Amino acid sequence: MSPHWVYDNGTVVESTVDNGDGTGTRTTYNIDGTVASVEALSDLLPSANSPDRLHQLLHAIDDATTLADVQAAARAILGEGQ
Repeated sequence: MSPHWVYDNGTVVESTVDNGDGTGTRTTYNIDGTVASVEALSDLLPSANSPDRLHQLLHAIDDATTLADVQAAARAILGEGQ
């Protein structure tokens, strides 16, 4: 997946690559653009378009009896605010 870039006054200070499976890599940069640190991430939500999450959501929609059930399932599966 594409990296998410964080800028400070036009300079890249951080990038995060989400692998879509709950893992990723965060890289921070010094002001001169050199790498300051690299951190493996393992606490990311799987991407909303991952097959497992879509499969879970489809089953939840099939089982729902109200719109509130669908909304609650979407929040639980996709995360609040997605």
